[in-house]
Amino acid sequence: MSQLPHLETDRLILSAPGAADQPAMLSFLGSDRAEFYGGPMEPVAAWHKFSAYVGQWVLRGYGFYAIRLKDSGETIGMAGPHHPEGFAEPEMSWLLTDAAYEGKGYAREACEAVLRDLFETRGWDSVVSYIDTANAASRALALRLGARLDETGAPCPLPGCESFRHFAPGRSPEARA
Repeated sequence: MSQLPHLETDRLILSAPGAADQPAMLSFLGSDRAEFYGGPMEPVAAWHKFSAYVGQWVLRGYGFYAIRLKDSGETIGMAGPHHPEGFAEPEMSWLLTDAAYEGKGYAREACEAVLRDLFETRGWDSVVSYIDTANAASRALALRLGARLDETGAPCPLPGCESFRHFAPGRSPEARA
């Protein structure tokens, strides 16, 4: 496998997740905050889910990036294309491990960096986000990132979700027309 990517923003470092990210992610997956990720989970189930996030980089060559604060190295979340078995295509997803990180623009900053990498470096035309209809914060972020409701694409493989489509600059259906 080629070298894993490393992205940086003004405040964040994003890279493939590893052992240093495990405590924050297992805590998240075991908490009520993980309701849209299948949680809260027992410790063994959380470990398996996190291990799948880590392993996707080897299996698919892309995956979730761990989001770390540049000034402290603290893991505060994950963002990136998640592509488990059963999904027709990769899903752009994001999470913050603790409410203390919300409202500071971290998720948006991380997602903008990841989307830029997917579109400019990897050449993707678009990527979907499957968002639970009860997850108002993620829906609002998807819209701020420029995504739009995708009613004509592949149906959402998760119950109670809607599909939002992020397009690379100049690659939306209107831009191609």
